[in-house]
Amino acid sequence: MLTVIRKNQQVLMLAIAIMTIVAFIWLYNRTNISQLGSNDVFSIYGQPVQQAEVDRLARGYQLALALGLTDFVRDLGGMGENEELSFNDFILNLLVTQHQAPELGIRPSDEAVVGVIRTLPPLQTKGVFDPAKYASFLQQQLSPRGYTERQMEEMIRDSLKVKAIRQLITSPVAVGEAQVREASRIYQPVTAQVLRFEREDFMKRATVTSDEVVAFYDKNKEGLRSRETRTLSYAVLELPAAMQKKSGAERTAALQKLADNAVTAVNRLREEVSKGVDFAKAAANAGLQTKKTGAVDRDGTLEGKDSGLPVPVVASAFRLQKSGEVSDIVQDGSAFYIVTVTGINPIRQLELADVAEKITDAMKAEKAAKASMEAATATLDGIRAAMKSGKSFEDAAKQAGAKPQFLTNVIPSDTKNTKEQQSLAASTLGLKAGELGQLQPAPWGSFAVYLEKRTPLTDVQWNAERANLTKTILDNEQSLLFAEWLRQSRGTAQLKMLGRRGGA
Repeated sequence: MLTVIRKNQQVLMLAIAIMTIVAFIWLYNRTNISQLGSNDVFSIYGQPVQQAEVDRLARGYQLALALGLTDFVRDLGGMGENEELSFNDFILNLLVTQHQAPELGIRPSDEAVVGVIRTLPPLQTKGVFDPAKYASFLQQQLSPRGYTERQMEEMIRDSLKVKAIRQLITSPVAVGEAQVREASRIYQPVTAQVLRFEREDFMKRATVTSDEVVAFYDKNKEGLRSRETRTLSYAVLELPAAMQKKSGAERTAALQKLADNAVTAVNRLREEVSKGVDFAKAAANAGLQTKKTGAVDRDGTLEGKDSGLPVPVVASAFRLQKSGEVSDIVQDGSAFYIVTVTGINPIRQLELADVAEKITDAMKAEKAAKASMEAATATLDGIRAAMKSGKSFEDAAKQAGAKPQFLTNVIPSDTKNTKEQQSLAASTLGLKAGELGQLQPAPWGSFAVYLEKRTPLTDVQWNAERANLTKTILDNEQSLLFAEWLRQSRGTAQLKMLGRRGGA
């Protein structure tokens, strides 16, 4: 940890330096950005970023999560549901903030970096910085990723830059009591009536003629192509089951030995394959067993089902330029994979017979959705007109032939509710008592909610929730503002993709 910690880490640093020479740099494999085949992957602010730098940042992404820097990763868009998109956003946003920080006068000091290191949960024992845990983290987490102590410090320095930029950008944001009052509706029980419009009722009546299917195919033929699939053969080097239960230095040493064996194996495999030896036979000569797969899709599925192969292994196979080529080593947990492509089923134009059934189903669903929406809209228009003339919601719904379902004292924020109940209750948040909401989509069709009443919070409930609500709203608005700043900054970063995806 900077010069203060380094004074007590000389021997350890020497050992880590030696380990880094044989390091695991080749062990990290990602999709999307890192699949691009050129050495220069993209340029930003007029400067090219090479594959080696992308790989380093990818390992930094994992390192930041291992250190518990979740706010840092989240602020840079790295915690979204789509893993690939999150990974790419993290890298690009990190480069943007690294460029912008000096222009904004943000330069975190060494003392600030040390302060953060001492507070990281993985490096503490009973809330106090533990030098032994720090040394263990360096050995078990940094070295396998090809990272040094100084690079970890720079990652933490980057997190401080992001934190400072976020504070600077979002400092004008304030939350008023009216906003909090409105948001407190999530804790208020609602009683409502729900109008459901089931799409399935219309699916039964939807028909599609063969002429319509042919017309759709002819119009969309260019886009109706099969996806490339590949048959694979692979070998796996895994830690013994007993060793997988171990932890600490013993497990690290075993993992390092396994990685060394993987390096020896992949070099031997490549040498023999280059001489014309079959991959399976070459693997057997190296003491390895191989497994084969059927036609695996790029997303890792096999005939629509999970192939069982780790995503990085499939991604590595699709980066290979041709059949028979041997991949780099791919690590997944405590296992090391070596994979080759044994066959390629290229993208092809699908014939009408291949897609007629799917086209028919899709067109039926489209017709049913349209008919359902038209009927629902007509029903709601009739109910609104009747209510406007003075009728109650119940009478208006009865006149329209609709049979509402009831929600009674349902709290929108109550996690004990079903997902459907939560969705229905949440749709009332923008309504006043006695108001009929707009048509809302649902997996089974659509719905509209009539709010009968919303029970007010007591003073005790309001005081109990006020502080948390204020903080939540403030955090959300600050996050949105910072995300918008990142979006605009990326727009002026002269971002250009330079490489091309590898493929057969």
